Amino acid sequence: SAGKPICNHTDWVDTRGRPISCHEGGITRVGDTFYWYGTCYEGNPRFLFGPPAAGLQRDFNVYSSKNLVDWKYEGVCLEFPKKGPNPFGRTTSHRPNVLYNAKTKKYVMWFFICLDYPGVLLHVAVADNPMGPFKILGPRYSGEKSHGWAQDLGLFKDDDGRGYLVYDDGHRNIRVDLLSDDYTESSYNTVIALKSHGKPPVHETGIAYEGAAMIKYKGKYIVAGSGVVGANNSETCYAVADSPLGSYKEMGRMSEQKTWNSQISNFVYIKESDKVFAICDQWFVGPHGVDRNMPADRSRQLWLPIDFNPETGVAKMLHVEKWDPFN
Repeated sequence: SAGKPICNHTDWVDTRGRPISCHEGGITRVGDTFYWYGTCYEGNPRFLFGPPAAGLQRDFNVYSSKNLVDWKYEGVCLEFPKKGPNPFGRTTSHRPNVLYNAKTKKYVMWFFICLDYPGVLLHVAVADNPMGPFKILGPRYSGEKSHGWAQDLGLFKDDDGRGYLVYDDGHRNIRVDLLSDDYTESSYNTVIALKSHGKPPVHETGIAYEGAAMIKYKGKYIVAGSGVVGANNSETCYAVADSPLGSYKEMGRMSEQKTWNSQISNFVYIKESDKVFAICDQWFVGPHGVDRNMPADRSRQLWLPIDFNPETGVAKMLHVEKWDPFN
């Protein structure tokens, strides 16, 4: 039932009492149930990626909840093939996001694999059930065909049913693509929402971006990104538009204190309370603050509501200890 608070700055456990292993992913709502998809970092305590961490790759997890507080572990939703003629045995995969397609009645997952940096490719998988199992269709190219690689990503479904991919396009711009009708391809209809102002690697927010997120709120479209910081913490910058493919106006930061020691991964809209909140990973943050000795999989979550004025376009994350998402 609704009414329970989200408690930030605490260790989150599932309904079994076990630590939640679900990072850098997204939440999809189906009816009255929320499904939270994420990467498991058990056995990869230092947050390694790419070929050096290939033997450490775990599968994608999914959890379900009615109230965004009590999360039931539903199991592995996508299991990566470890052997055979596939790239998954020699790489790592990250940032699973899922949209439900009402026309095809399929659940469509986008994620990326890190083959040999900067060889980073988007991939698509589909399932008949929100809990999987998802079947990998293969690599997909982004709306900038010239190089065809992209990384940190989010998905967004508009009120008209159209799907959009928001992502770091490899040049450290945050870009938005309109997806095909079945959500499994880019239409190559694309726009830059947050433009990189430096050549990577650049580690200052407002110059180069990753950690892409997108939402519609109060009639406007908000696209956000973190700085290019890996597993460090970063401020969150954003841009606002009147339509999903822009044009976008860059608005600066919506956060403070390096997003309170976190990095944005996604936005979620709650219709009951007309609220939007940001899902942020607090990488290597535990009970005593930033702690590089703790395992990456025990990193905390920080879920922050967004205050937004559609007249001015000004959005601010609200740093709150406890809040009721449905109130």
